[in-house]
Amino acid sequence: MGNVRLYGSTSGYTELAPPAVAPDGVLSLPSGTGTIATQDYAAAAGGLVHIITTTFSAVSSVSLDNVFSSTYENYQVKLDFTGSVDATTDLRYRVGGVDNSDANSYKGQALRGSSTSATAFSNSGNIGTSAVSDGGTLRSVCTVEVFDPALAVTTFWMNTNRTRDDMIGIFTFRHTTATAFDGFTIIPASGTITGTIRVYGYANGA
Repeated sequence: MGNVRLYGSTSGYTELAPPAVAPDGVLSLPSGTGTIATQDYAAAAGGLVHIITTTFSAVSSVSLDNVFSSTYENYQVKLDFTGSVDATTDLRYRVGGVDNSDANSYKGQALRGSSTSATAFSNSGNIGTSAVSDGGTLRSVCTVEVFDPALAVTTFWMNTNRTRDDMIGIFTFRHTTATAFDGFTIIPASGTITGTIRVYGYANGA
């Protein structure tokens, strides 16, 4: 068993090391009344805190509800998937189990690199088009940084991805309506997707 930390009511802690002769993995507590409180070390120190991991297979969309809350301001979404056809894969915010499909609220800019060429485009009036990935039948990996989704403010997300044909994409999007969201949907423009989504919250630290 490792060392035990005893935290004070405001700040600081005392660390106790178990004696070498103590049984490994055993912590003995005195009998009587009292309480034992757990400490979220990741949240206290700041950094990424795992919220949920979801796997999916041959689905036309995958929705995650109640992953954004007042607990964290910002989030990171890791997406690893393969599509059944070559198609873009989009992100839509949702709240109360319903996707936000207001096309005029999703606006963004993207930069793509493929082979020795680079292209840029702006997005306006589409429902998060290419907000996540250009997708395809080869494996795609994406990291999406989401800012303030649970607050009723303009929400931003930035995404970097590596997709089919060694294409690299950098996407930045914003949702212009001041709406608080609690989840999101990943949806391919056509076909199905198979893979894994991991969601993490950014703890600001004590």
